Amino acid sequence: MESKPLVSILINNYNYGRFVGQAIDSALGQTYENIEVIVVDDGSNDNSREVIKGYGNQIISVLKKNGGQASAINAGFAASKGDIICLLDADDIFLPEKAAEIVNFFNLNPDIDWAFNESAPMQSDDIMTADLKATYKEIYNNNDDKITKKIDFKNNLINAELPNFTPSTSNLCFSRKLSEKMFPLPEERGCSGLAICDAYLKLIAVGLATGCASKRNLGIFRLHQKNLYTTQDITNKRKIYSEIFLATAYYMRAEFPLFSKLTKKLFSKAYATYLRNKSNDEMSNRLINNYFDYLSFSEKIEVNCKTYYYFIKLGFKDLV
Repeated sequence: MESKPLVSILINNYNYGRFVGQAIDSALGQTYENIEVIVVDDGSNDNSREVIKGYGNQIISVLKKNGGQASAINAGFAASKGDIICLLDADDIFLPEKAAEIVNFFNLNPDIDWAFNESAPMQSDDIMTADLKATYKEIYNNNDDKITKKIDFKNNLINAELPNFTPSTSNLCFSRKLSEKMFPLPEERGCSGLAICDAYLKLIAVGLATGCASKRNLGIFRLHQKNLYTTQDITNKRKIYSEIFLATAYYMRAEFPLFSKLTKKLFSKAYATYLRNKSNDEMSNRLINNYFDYLSFSEKIEVNCKTYYYFIKLGFKDLV
């Protein structure tokens, strides 16, 4: 990778016309100059497209029919040319130093293919009224004692150990080499539109390559009532959880059989949640049946036993 690689910032948007302008501004306002900003609108029916069109040729805009988050990220990646791919949800914000720090991670560690960081949570109303330059400076200056470390978790993942350092979509960056192994994502959307989302990307990346995980806050995670997952009651959280991990388990097993042991764990947790929640939808039923088709007789017994174990645990916990 070149010392000053092209960084592609992929912004995926659906009905976040109120927020997407701040996301675009934060991407265009990077201190690192060799960037391209790609904004994908996934069939919004609010004012998002008017906001996006207002940026003209400062950005690469992709306007498509609604297909869910995975399809939007696929469209963004297909339009990108960067050596490093950084994802940004339209309701979040990058600090000005984000791209520069990510490039530095890659330059200092030429054998890595992913870099994850953290973001500072902030209420949307506060973001809309704040002096953002002062806010950025305050967040960034509080990073001095936050560590960044190189991580090789490949064997752990193969052995079904789940990582505890995988943040949300807007904190994920990948080399193009790794991205070409992961994309295009399966465009399974489910009822939530999130069936294939950051969980799938994070696990595949960590399982295939060495990377850097940083505790440094290089963005702002916007807290607001439209956050699809964080504002849900337990019934809907369980529904979204089961959708995400049924899809993640099935497609990881189908596309990356190296992780079959992990997928049995993920599938059992998701299937137990699906049963405990008394859900019944076409996508989940199809993925459950298709996943069992991959299993040997002994694996089916193993998965059913794990599912029963997690089903019992869900009587005492919201999620497992």
